Order: sequence, then C-alpha cells, then structure tokens
Amino acid sequence: MSPSNAQMQRIEASWNQLAELVNEVRDADGLTQVGADGWSVKDHIAHVAAWEHSLLALIDGRDRPEGMGLSEPLEEIDPINEAIRKLHESDTVEEALGYFRDSHAQLMAGLGKLSDADLQKPYSHYQPSDPDEMRPVIGWVAGNTYEHYTEHIDWINQLLSNSSAAR
Repeated sequence: MSPSNAQMQRIEASWNQLAELVNEVRDADGLTQVGADGWSVKDHIAHVAAWEHSLLALIDGRDRPEGMGLSEPLEEIDPINEAIRKLHESDTVEEALGYFRDSHAQLMAGLGKLSDADLQKPYSHYQPSDPDEMRPVIGWVAGNTYEHYTEHIDWINQLLSNSSAAR
C-alpha cells in the first residue's frame, strides 16, 4: 500500500469517528449546544470544514483564506478561527452539516489525485507565493485532517461532558 493511500485511509477513519460523533449529537439535538468557550458543536464542524477548504485551496494553488470564505488574509490562528466562527454563526444546523460533508468529499477527491511523491513536495510547490516554505505538504495534510479531527472530537466530547454535568 502506498503512503498516500495510507494517508487517505487514516484521514477517512478519523473523519468517520468525527462524523459518527456529530451524528450522535445531532440525534440528541445537541449540535447547538455551546461550550464554555462560546463554541457550539455546529461551530466546530463548520470550523473543520473551513480548514479542509483551506487545505484544498493549498493543493490547488489557490488563495487559502479565500478558500475558507474569508475576505481578508489573517496571520494568526485565533483571529482566523474567530473569523470562521463568525462567518458561519448564522448557518442553520442543516447548512453546517452540508458544509461539513461537502467539504470533506471535495477534499478527498482532491487528495485522491495526489501521488506519494506529490505529498512529499514542499508547500512552496503548491503555493509559489510562499517560496521559502520547503516543508513537505504532507504535514499540512495531517494537520488539517486527522490530527485536526482528533482535536475537535476531544473538544466536542468535553463540551458534551461539561453540558451533561451542568444539568
């Protein structure tokens, strides 16, 4: 099995865990539950989807903030994440779920076109406007997929745990 296929399987397995959790929460009508940080489960899934769009823009050689739906580039992660949350705060649950599912399908189609060698090419190969970034793009793939999904699974579970304890 080639490393890119192993990456695809790892991404899909982790995304399926996140999607299962989202479906469980949805069944319990909990996508609008808000945590202490002010983020709802719906905010988390829109956030994940936006970062998937950022990764897709990266590998397509497009502007990453624009790919996320942001009108201006932001440098720091927290302001980017808050801009994403604000951009999607008025989305309905169904819109957020659609965005979550559609972005993943688009990303997997895009990643499926990449070979093992493509994943080892530097970031700057895909984003020529950043010629000094020579780390392999596979690091961005991991950070914006399975590593990111795991973080949000943990945060959603914590949000739900805190919500249950407060009742």
